[in-house]
Amino acid sequence: MSIDTLFSPYRICPIGAHIDHQGGEVLGRTIKLGTTLEYQPLDSKEIRITSEQFGKAKFVIGTLDKTHWIRYAQAAARVLNPKRGMKAHVTGSLIGSGLSSSASVGLAYLRALADVNDIELSNEQLVHLDFELEHDQLGLQNGLLDPMSIVYGKKNALLFMDTVTGSVFPVIDPPSSDSAWVVAYSGLSRELTKSGFNVRVAECHEAAASLQKGAWKLGDVPHEIFEAKKFSLPENIRKRAEHFFSEVERVHLGRQAWAESDAARFGQLMNQSCASSIRNYESGSDVLIQLHEIISSTSGVYGSRFSGGGYGGCVVALAERDLAETACKKIAETFSAIHPELPSQVFVAETGDGLQ
Repeated sequence: MSIDTLFSPYRICPIGAHIDHQGGEVLGRTIKLGTTLEYQPLDSKEIRITSEQFGKAKFVIGTLDKTHWIRYAQAAARVLNPKRGMKAHVTGSLIGSGLSSSASVGLAYLRALADVNDIELSNEQLVHLDFELEHDQLGLQNGLLDPMSIVYGKKNALLFMDTVTGSVFPVIDPPSSDSAWVVAYSGLSRELTKSGFNVRVAECHEAAASLQKGAWKLGDVPHEIFEAKKFSLPENIRKRAEHFFSEVERVHLGRQAWAESDAARFGQLMNQSCASSIRNYESGSDVLIQLHEIISSTSGVYGSRFSGGGYGGCVVALAERDLAETACKKIAETFSAIHPELPSQVFVAETGDGLQ
């Protein structure tokens, strides 16, 4: 029996932090790192997974153990509910680093299970099944940024995504672009469901309900209503809303800057996004803030911000292409001198296409 292989990339989100779950527009793109899954069908309801990082496990479709590393495969099987199981081997690097390895592996399991069961899934169905996998099955109060980026990713474009309508607008990389993406992994991984992620999402919902009767998410509230009522909110709730509305504006400005090949302006917006994440959204560990400050003060870097939830993991940066490798070396040396105990990595991340 032949073995099939698929690749589900990781994603970076240069601007659009913590707003997809509130109905905000976001920017994202995929890179050449990700999850590789080799798989073949089984004539039973059993799924057997081996992993270089975690070992091996097997389960019957329908079961779920939220504490086990196999939970993403279990959740994928529960939302798809296929008749046939599979045998698979999964590999991936930088797990839990803020590059959306969870959505990457979840989508890989969904696509493979659909394939061995002859189930045709549209891109839209894949996005919403992965959302259901993480939100309904595993309890993460996430939005659509991660699966939309991974499913629709394009090597030569930044994606502008409307998380309410599901619309995706590729902003093609300008031919004259001389920029490169840098990823700096702190060496600290995190688990979103165990961080402050869900607490912040709940605070955003509270802000929306306080600002406008019947509103569930901040995207339902007009900006002018927030401006008129913001000082009536408790400080922590006001700050979460402040981040949302200012970040949505930065996304639109970033889309324009990218289309105009204004890398310096785009980098400034990344820095402003990260500052708001720290000040208003209050995410980011001391180590990650330190890494961001090192990166954004390095020659050749236009700007940087936390990748993903911002409670550990990576910082993503935009740099001058000719200076990117030198900047990576300088960042790595500076950070390692301060934190020699952490297995940090700094590298130029090449862009790639979406789920294949």
